[in-house]
Amino acid sequence: MRSKIILVFFSFFLFFSCKKKKTDAFNLSYIRENNNVMLNYENNTNTDIVFLAPNVIEFESLKNKDYQNVYGLIKPNQSDKYYQKILDSLYNKTLIAENKQDLIDLKRLYMSHSVFYLKKNGSLKVSYELKIQRTAVPSKYKQIYYPYPRGIEENYLEKDYIGKFSKLNFGKAKFVLQPVIEDSLFINISRKDTDY
Repeated sequence: MRSKIILVFFSFFLFFSCKKKKTDAFNLSYIRENNNVMLNYENNTNTDIVFLAPNVIEFESLKNKDYQNVYGLIKPNQSDKYYQKILDSLYNKTLIAENKQDLIDLKRLYMSHSVFYLKKNGSLKVSYELKIQRTAVPSKYKQIYYPYPRGIEENYLEKDYIGKFSKLNFGKAKFVLQPVIEDSLFINISRKDTDY
């Protein structure tokens, strides 16, 4: 009997500690509302955080791995203005150093990232407008969340400016490179949405 009680107690302890580990983090989930996609960020930690969200989120077709025809474009005026100016300055300097000045005007639409400040135990929804080009293939599409570690660890344009930004002093907040993705957003694109 005593061993059964110990086993039950241990099982409950293991269950709740695993559950706590899952929720005691910076998490991302998705919401789809008609032609809008929302990235729902939850800071379940005891620290304020600064993080980046992509200006464009892409969707990959499960049929043919095409992801350039379905995407979400971030809606304007959502980012933290103070930190956004710093990130944009670092981004522009990186483009100039790479001799890619012609991309500076495109950065808010299709390049770079938006900066957000999220208080401890808080949540934030970032809105995107869903764009479906007429050449999209009717299929089920999965949303791709760009892995920022790729930009830091490998030889991508993001490596320089995200690396420099991540080392800044954010006061009582800490920089978090990427959230824990709780789920993936799938959308169905039909023939009426395309030219096929």
